[in-house]
Amino acid sequence: MAAGLGFKTFAVGEVLSAANVNGYLMQGVLVFADAAARDAAITSPQEGQFAYLKDTNVTTYYTGSAWANLDTTGMTNPMTTTGDTIYSSSGSTPARLGIGSTGQVLTVSGGVPSWATPASGGGMTLLSTTNIAGGAATTISSISQDYNHLYVEVNGFQDGGDGVGFKINSSVNATTVILNGFANNAAQYQYSENNTLLKITVNAPQATASKNFGWAYFYNYTNTSQMKYALAGSIYTQSSGVLQGNRNGGFFDVTAAITSLVYDGASSRPSANGTIKIYGIK
Repeated sequence: MAAGLGFKTFAVGEVLSAANVNGYLMQGVLVFADAAARDAAITSPQEGQFAYLKDTNVTTYYTGSAWANLDTTGMTNPMTTTGDTIYSSSGSTPARLGIGSTGQVLTVSGGVPSWATPASGGGMTLLSTTNIAGGAATTISSISQDYNHLYVEVNGFQDGGDGVGFKINSSVNATTVILNGFANNAAQYQYSENNTLLKITVNAPQATASKNFGWAYFYNYTNTSQMKYALAGSIYTQSSGVLQGNRNGGFFDVTAAITSLVYDGASSRPSANGTIKIYGIK
């Protein structure tokens, strides 16, 4: 049998030669009772030639050196939803991995791919945003205990000249909260704050609250056996309009985990449109 010549469009009146018959017309799928009948009829098979065997219902093709079975099973598409992916399950069977949720990452579990929520690593997570109540204390309670440290931002605060700050947990009062540390306005090394745990500014009333920003960083806030350590600072505008900065820090004679923070907002400390944001840090 001649080698296949591919496809040809015959012209009207064209003579059909033996070469055309063998090269074009004889290139369909030939049908045989079995492989023996095929081999007896096609003694010189050509690469790419097809033959169907009725006894096994298998289509075979010639590779150029031997007859091989044509894989007609193919791959059935297992996907059903936009964003699905296909992976090889046991036995190299195609399997569907449904699309994950927002924020999930592709990982491996049990030897196959799967979607999972990424493990918490470094960085900050916003836990709460609270508006400052002018002229009254503001309490942020039920602080998550799933982090290592707390970072607190106070925007748009004002005070009456003696500073504003935080105390931890509603049960903590001035007689039990001792600040041992340093501040830019304190000559003494150890002192007790009046009704506040940690000052974020100590100066005259601010003229422009929108320019005032304070922060506090509480270390190891869930620990129940050690005192708490914190740093704080602020940038604010004095009544004269002069910008000024302040920073302080220290450790505090409180061993309870920090579950709430009380922002000191006495009547002498009005605040307009101020906010307190608390972040958890891993």
